Amino acid sequence: MKLIPIYTQNFKERQNFTIFIDKQTNRTYKAYQKELSQKYFWIAFFPILALLRGIKDISPSISNLMVILFILCLVGIGIVSGMLFYKKFVYEELREIYFTEAEVKDYIERGEKVFKLEVSIALISFCIVLLLVYLFFVFKNIVFLIFMFFSMIFFIVYLCRLPLERIKLYI
Repeated sequence: MKLIPIYTQNFKERQNFTIFIDKQTNRTYKAYQKELSQKYFWIAFFPILALLRGIKDISPSISNLMVILFILCLVGIGIVSGMLFYKKFVYEELREIYFTEAEVKDYIERGEKVFKLEVSIALISFCIVLLLVYLFFVFKNIVFLIFMFFSMIFFIVYLCRLPLERIKLYI
């Protein structure tokens, strides 16, 4: 079952949801987005801050080939982490909902604005990944690689929301 997100509703005061369509069966599904607790943010914030302060002056003195291999490994881990994060932590359980064909077309049209925004965010986050890799090669500072890793996860999460079928739907 290959689900295509066609509409996402984001409100600050209510629980957000995404509507998916399965193009093979033309069934529609609704999944609420998980609310991540602020406690996870605060639990992670201080150790990461301490880690960044501890490694801010470390600069690697290894060959460029080893650095490139390390960056490629970091990108691979970022891709896998982003895909796992998307699958495990973004949505709650899917529930089938029943729409008419006209309602589905209406949601697809309304979802085009969100689609354009998500494409823009994915492109910007990819540019940030490239910029951080470049800054690492210029300044040889490990902090840029850490930020590149988290930017890569962010990029992959948005890329998971842009399957090829969804792109074809709006082009």
